[in-house]
Amino acid sequence: MVKTMHAKSEKLPAFGDRKMQIPEFPRRVTVELTNNCNFKCSMCPRRFMTSPKGYISFPLFRKIIDEMAFYGDIILVPFFRGEPLLHPEFESMMSYAKPRVASIQLATNASLMTPEKSRAIIDLELDFISFSIDSIDPERYRAIRKNGELESVLCNIEYLCAVKAEKKAEKPVLQVSLVKTADTEEDMKSFVRYWRTRVDRVRIYREHSREGSFGSLGKGGLTDTDSVQERKPCLKPFRDLVVYWNGDVALCNHDWDRKNPLGSVCTDSIHEIWGGNAYRNIRQAHHTCTGLEQLCKNCDHWISDYLEEQMIGEAYDRRS
Repeated sequence: MVKTMHAKSEKLPAFGDRKMQIPEFPRRVTVELTNNCNFKCSMCPRRFMTSPKGYISFPLFRKIIDEMAFYGDIILVPFFRGEPLLHPEFESMMSYAKPRVASIQLATNASLMTPEKSRAIIDLELDFISFSIDSIDPERYRAIRKNGELESVLCNIEYLCAVKAEKKAEKPVLQVSLVKTADTEEDMKSFVRYWRTRVDRVRIYREHSREGSFGSLGKGGLTDTDSVQERKPCLKPFRDLVVYWNGDVALCNHDWDRKNPLGSVCTDSIHEIWGGNAYRNIRQAHHTCTGLEQLCKNCDHWISDYLEEQMIGEAYDRRS
């Protein structure tokens, strides 16, 4: 039986640091529509994932969205560990969520964006879409994004851009991204030049989780973070919550294969899980930086909250 939600006025215990004040509800909720994917990308952590695969049901998705709407001003990230456009009810789900959340931030490999789906996405007024591309060289793209064809993906993105311009739509903000690896580094400059006049932002990410250590940037991955030496608390447990397709709750977007979920939204509310013992213990561990679970010990992405740019990697805005 699903438990009822707490009153909105209830507050959770606060830590001393202002950055670690705990809102009554997570400010951003990632909802995994599916952990299936039609690509097998060379750098993707999915290859280390042992979890069962599946698709979230519409009733469960609706339950999550309804609770987010109750608390208001919450960001929805409708993807994790898979390609969200594979979900057969993707458009209906986004249509249900759009008027009930503050912002919808999507990522996709763009391979499934038919003209009909592109027009639907523009009409839905999703707030942000990031296209994971990694190369504009067809052979290199094919080697990195196995099962993908660059020409088709480029046509899909260009069509969506054309529809956005045709409708004079302000949304979505469009980003393309590249993961910096040994295979992509030499093409980074040409990649940025190509996309910088076509979309709103180009994002360069650092490769992580290379040896199955989720969130780890590995040797040399922290070259732009020398200003942060001492381990500090990660802020994700104080802001973010992730729901797998089956309702299990994970810690963050680097928690790719959690065996002991922090709870289940099939039986409890997000608010109950957010304020529960499992989250409380994780926050206390981050507050003192002692007793961290192995996932957090191995992860380097806590650093981004303490960098001036608030990110690891680079971002390039549109330039005429």
